[in-house]
Amino acid sequence: MTVATRFLRPAAALRLALLLLAAALLPGAVQAEKVEFDNDGARITAHWLPATASGARPVIVALHGCGGLYRRDGATLDSRYTEYAARFNGEGIHVLLPDSFGSRGSGSICTLRAGERRITVETRRGDVLAALAWLRQRPDVDPKRIVLLGWSNGGSTLLTSLNSARATHADVAGAIAFYPGCAALLKQPYTAAAPLLMLLGAADDWTPPEPCERLMARARQAQPAQDLVLRTYPDSAHGFDRLVPVRFLSDVSSGVNPAGVHVGGNPQARGEALAEVDRFLEKLLK
Repeated sequence: MTVATRFLRPAAALRLALLLLAAALLPGAVQAEKVEFDNDGARITAHWLPATASGARPVIVALHGCGGLYRRDGATLDSRYTEYAARFNGEGIHVLLPDSFGSRGSGSICTLRAGERRITVETRRGDVLAALAWLRQRPDVDPKRIVLLGWSNGGSTLLTSLNSARATHADVAGAIAFYPGCAALLKQPYTAAAPLLMLLGAADDWTPPEPCERLMARARQAQPAQDLVLRTYPDSAHGFDRLVPVRFLSDVSSGVNPAGVHVGGNPQARGEALAEVDRFLEKLLK
């Protein structure tokens, strides 16, 4: 049995096919408006996807991974982001998608090693703080109910933005990180400025779970009263919440194995993680 087939057995493949069908049948297209704000001289474009509910509503600032926001055409939002936005909009939550890469003339940075990237997690931290300032000026936003959510590189950005050991940090109701990279954060003081939910894949060979598990253990010791929730899902690769089968990317050398990494969905882990997200948001936004 190959590594890829270990991630997606026949029953799981059937569940994934059903999830894909269900996603295709989601009612209504998500309507996005392009907006802009400044981060230290850089003009950042973002996609504003408002809920139809009236009044000052909660917001999720969703931070894309190393592949950026778009499909290969460079213009159409990737289905991950529209699917999550539709889910949150249906619950009366606005969504803001900052475009950290396209705003700076860059596409995917996934195949670049950390030292080769000109758009860093630190750069993106500034985008997060600028996005929060923009949101707090809007009458349709409840500033006390803003939540950060990030995937992979966006998850690392989220964690960096949330670090209250720094002089400035994101002032939010909470944060949700899917399979972030945590190794760099282990080299510095770290405490979480808000409740944090971290969702990891036990078989992730791109951003392995161990550094994040260590980071959370350290934060829990320093902050016993803070709501810090960690879930690690078995047989789950990087991107386990995606509606695509696991595949091997041989052009990514920054994982555990320089020959490449595995990326793709695990329907059971996806379902459990989304239920965890719902529970966490219910606590934060009630």
